[in-house]
Amino acid sequence: FVTTIAKCAAQQNNTNKPLQFHSINNVGLLAGQAGSAFQLQTVNGAQYKSWFGGIGIGLDYYGYRTIPLFIDLRKEFSKAHNKLFVYADAGPNFYWKRNKDAKQFLIDDKFKNGFYSEAGAGHKIKINQKSSLLFCAGVSYKKITEEGHSVWFDLGFPDAPYPLEKINYNLNRLVLKTSIEF
Repeated sequence: FVTTIAKCAAQQNNTNKPLQFHSINNVGLLAGQAGSAFQLQTVNGAQYKSWFGGIGIGLDYYGYRTIPLFIDLRKEFSKAHNKLFVYADAGPNFYWKRNKDAKQFLIDDKFKNGFYSEAGAGHKIKINQKSSLLFCAGVSYKKITEEGHSVWFDLGFPDAPYPLEKINYNLNRLVLKTSIEF
């Protein structure tokens, strides 16, 4: 009787749970017209069958250092251990000041938070029962805005206020990432 119960318990498959928690940790390389940089991300969420949804946060050094906070959606294709998938991310992008960032305005120069998005495809390779290695390629977009006042001189009105000016940075780039999923 004990042997039969042990054998039945050993036959249970824990991977058929309807909802599974996953953590995906990414290291990526970004390349575009403004050069190249790296990114780090962590995404935590739940998978239901072939769909995954989660919330992610990252560190992005392309152009200006920012912290993207985003929603991540994924769809896997195949029931095999090695799967193809597509993904899409979107959310706000928070500027994190560095001393070396070039400023375009002399008075009241500040950066405003913007938008972050990314979409691509990848290959998921199962390492063991609970871990997988992911390789992804895609395109990414990040926007931040710089505001300030330029110094200009008008001889007719020396006390006139300086107009507020804005520069929108729309940064498009290619991304290659490798990830580990738990």
